[in-house]
Amino acid sequence: MRRAIVAILLVNLWTASAAAVPQDVARDSPATGTWHWFENCDGTKNLGLVVLLDGKAVYRSRFPVCRNNRSMPTAEERKITFHFKGGRVFQGEYRTLPTQTIEANIWQAGADPDALLLGVSFVSDRVLLNTIHIAKSDSTSVSHLDRGIVVRTFPLTTRK
Repeated sequence: MRRAIVAILLVNLWTASAAAVPQDVARDSPATGTWHWFENCDGTKNLGLVVLLDGKAVYRSRFPVCRNNRSMPTAEERKITFHFKGGRVFQGEYRTLPTQTIEANIWQAGADPDALLLGVSFVSDRVLLNTIHIAKSDSTSVSHLDRGIVVRTFPLTTRK
């Protein structure tokens, strides 16, 4: 009886560990991997980006995205930076003056099989807001980051 229990446990352990091992065949498929921006992308798939303040666009951009089998972006990948005037309250706590310039930064914060994870921060003399926007590659994504601050990403069609 004891041998049967040990044998069952060993078979279960072996089966569970075999299922956890990544399959190399799937890794080579273009439909696998995680989403990345800019780096080594051929430009056939692009995302649009709009940052809205109180309903008005303060920044617009487009960038290439592609799947890659690396789990995290490299240091060479880009950061988007733009500026706008202060005069608003961030997170209901951090007041800025209309004379202040707010720096906005957007970068790739992570990689996911279904989406690109973008870090978004707003800084003056201190960090006013630091969060994540989840940008799906195949549909529009909208994040209401704070009162009156919206980030929207969307797939762009490529003309051939």
